[in-house]
Amino acid sequence: MSTQIADNSAPSRAWLDLPIRRSPAISHGHVRGQAWLHNSNGHNALALVSPLAWRLWSAADGRTVAETLAEMADAPVDRALAELPLLWRNGFLLTPGIALQRPNTKPERVFNAWLHLTNACNLACPYCYIHKSTNHMEGHVSQKTLDAIEATARSGDVDRVNVRFAGGEPMLQFAQLQTFFVEATARCLPFGVKFSAAVLTNGTVVPDGAAEWLKANDISVSVSMDGVGAVQDAMRPVKGGGASFPRLEAGLDAFLAAGIRPYMLITVGESNIDGLADLTDWLLERDLSFRYSLVRDLEWGAGALDDRHGAAEALTRHPEQATMLTGEPLLRVQRALATAYDRIEQHLVRTYAAGKKPKASFRQSHKFCDLELWRPIEQACGAGRSYVAIAETGAVSPCQAALHHVGTQPIRGESLLLQARAQTQFQPFARHTRNAECERCTFKSSCAGGCPLLLYRREGNVDGRSPYCEVFRAVIPRILHIAALEMLLQRQLAAASSVGRFDAQLA
Repeated sequence: MSTQIADNSAPSRAWLDLPIRRSPAISHGHVRGQAWLHNSNGHNALALVSPLAWRLWSAADGRTVAETLAEMADAPVDRALAELPLLWRNGFLLTPGIALQRPNTKPERVFNAWLHLTNACNLACPYCYIHKSTNHMEGHVSQKTLDAIEATARSGDVDRVNVRFAGGEPMLQFAQLQTFFVEATARCLPFGVKFSAAVLTNGTVVPDGAAEWLKANDISVSVSMDGVGAVQDAMRPVKGGGASFPRLEAGLDAFLAAGIRPYMLITVGESNIDGLADLTDWLLERDLSFRYSLVRDLEWGAGALDDRHGAAEALTRHPEQATMLTGEPLLRVQRALATAYDRIEQHLVRTYAAGKKPKASFRQSHKFCDLELWRPIEQACGAGRSYVAIAETGAVSPCQAALHHVGTQPIRGESLLLQARAQTQFQPFARHTRNAECERCTFKSSCAGGCPLLLYRREGNVDGRSPYCEVFRAVIPRILHIAALEMLLQRQLAAASSVGRFDAQLA
């Protein structure tokens, strides 16, 4: 039987007889002389630790606490014992019978659905995997989808149904979006299930009153953006010609004026990687939260990070290029990301030096690809379990990138959970054979191999390493470092506030 020990547990001399060993899944480092530890198998298990706790953790090799302290002759025993609860609770130290503390609250049961309102789009992004057309979701498909949402709510298996309105450009069908949201909310209400929604948009289409309506209905907005000025215009060109960047700025202004701070989605590819630092500065200056994603070949074969037209067809002729991102291309990506994260860190320091806090913390707001650093995962997405994509035709797929491929099934009026689990378009997106390299990796519970569809289409299974594995290995420690720095700056700002001043030298 295991025991959970909270941070405020009173130290006990009985702990001296307990064995302690470092967990194998721990990342660690120092920021401004302050040690930090992170456990990828824990929940928000990032902590700043005292020099004594660092020494205790570093020395833990399976011996008892007493034996470990014996070689730390200058360590006060009572103070060392007082450090143990934090190390145990986060799973930094392993002791038989003492369990990693899990969140006290019962996790919300959420089912996510991608709703492909339209294939139409006013932009012509070269890397887009959607097969564009003028088609949009007809009324009978909307009604069948609403029936399925109601069945999901009635099932008692979920607490919330969340729909991501997407396309194409979903704001081209804003009236349909409004009608669907209102009816879906009404259908979920009798079963005590919340209906929530998000809009995934290119930000260039904001009908009059749309931003205010989205704000009033608590619908979140994510905006795709790939660069500043000419870079954005090239990566996300207007269909038929013209600059998209001024239209994006106007759309963002409309959202901000309505009290909506869009979450920015950045796709990094060959065409914009050299402008990533400038884009990062642009976003930071506006206090916008954002996510970096690497271009994913989801169309059966483009080379890693290749965002050009015809890349998939080229790779069909040269399949040897469908390999891990390595060599100079890898170094180029790592250098660009290192510079971008330098900008994030510098901005964070300047903000706290001015005695301010960002509108959203870095740890809570920033993401990289499908990585989950603050809770353990076994799969990078909910495809086939708690997520489906629904095409404008009513076709259902485990992933939005496969909506227009063979193997989809027609939407039925039954629970979406059942339809997700009954999908046969791909094998279940679960690993069957754990590869040795991933099993040895400290970050396996944060990465889970990356996008399963990307792996499946390259290798025919989901058991291998992501083509971007070495990028992940470089980025994760940097994200953890910045998150630890933020915790330190928050602590310093809180301490300074208690005495009425903040010394910029601390930041």
